[in-house]
Amino acid sequence: MKTPQIISRSLVLILIAGLSLSSCKKSKSSTENLVGTWTAGTPTFTMMVGTKTLAQYYTDVMGLTAAQALQYSTVINLAVMQGFTGTITFKSDNTYTTNLGGTTETGTWSLSSDSKTLTITPTAGTPTVITIASLTANSLKGTLNDTISEDLNGDGTPETITITVDIPFTR
Repeated sequence: MKTPQIISRSLVLILIAGLSLSSCKKSKSSTENLVGTWTAGTPTFTMMVGTKTLAQYYTDVMGLTAAQALQYSTVINLAVMQGFTGTITFKSDNTYTTNLGGTTETGTWSLSSDSKTLTITPTAGTPTVITIASLTANSLKGTLNDTISEDLNGDGTPETITITVDIPFTR
């Protein structure tokens, strides 16, 4: 009798049709996920002077004690962390407004086609590129890398300082 085979095939077809319809649900694009107001979480960061951490540089090159190096590093770390407190609002017209570190800034933003790079360009300033580690409707995690030159030891030659900041945002 072929009735069990027909029922079996019908169930398989119904199951396939159901799965196909449920998989057609439209998911939000990365751009849609990005639009809105985000609150900065606690950043983690590293500061390297050449190949040394900031604390190593203070002890090895500038001759400070470990306790003094820790004090100086802590002050700088707190200043950097303060700069990453607040909110940023991404608007659907590719403009943004931030209030980070007590400073308000506006400009434009763009997201790369692979959604891995966010470029923020202030109205008066240089673009900042953030590498996106993850982006969902409620969570944004990115990494900011920056290199600056500063004469830390007063010898007339600027040192290269590399700063890497991992910063989480939530809605």
